[in-house]
Amino acid sequence: MRLRIAYTKIEDARYIAHLDLTRVFERAIRRAEIKMSYTEGFNPRPKISFGFALAVGTEGEREYVDIDLLHDMDLGEVLARIQEQLPPGIRLLQGRALDPGAKSLMAVLNAATYKIRVPMALPIQSERLQEAVSAWLAREHVTFSRYTKKGPTDKDIRPWIKQLSAEIQGDVILFDLEVEMGNAGSVRPEEVLASLRELENLPLDIEAAHVRRTGVHVTYEGGKSSPI
Repeated sequence: MRLRIAYTKIEDARYIAHLDLTRVFERAIRRAEIKMSYTEGFNPRPKISFGFALAVGTEGEREYVDIDLLHDMDLGEVLARIQEQLPPGIRLLQGRALDPGAKSLMAVLNAATYKIRVPMALPIQSERLQEAVSAWLAREHVTFSRYTKKGPTDKDIRPWIKQLSAEIQGDVILFDLEVEMGNAGSVRPEEVLASLRELENLPLDIEAAHVRRTGVHVTYEGGKSSPI
């Protein structure tokens, strides 16, 4: 039985790294006394696979995980028993049994939406903000330097941005962002903020930003749907 489950990763759970998240789910399923399917080979591993990883510190409003069970079970019972063993901040929202041959999460997910709260380092007017966002979106290329183990590499992040809007609320700016995702990678919200600060001179306190991924989606012909 293969399950696809939607869950939250919020509050203190946002500090759980992606590799540790796998262990959190493995432990919860074992403690719930639910038998998982394992890979074959010298070092068998439970068949658990996630969608695109969240950066440490970023909240996830609706994330997804696929879990293979050894036997068919009642879906409601499975979700209830696993939920009892999960830490605060990880809440199971929905689940369904997948049809045989269903594609993996990484094969179907291709977009993500974010809400970002960023304090202003200096006060600005709404008109100035809208001009800066429009100017950024009008750019054909936005080059950002990423630092990896092999050193800095330049990447054009503009093609990955599907939507970007912003508004001022008090002393913070609220950004709504939608990005493409795929096997070739994606763009991090912090990279978009950093390029707005650098290229459009927006006074953003990026270090104090709060990032929440509101969903990961399957997009097709302008529409968005859930992988469940």
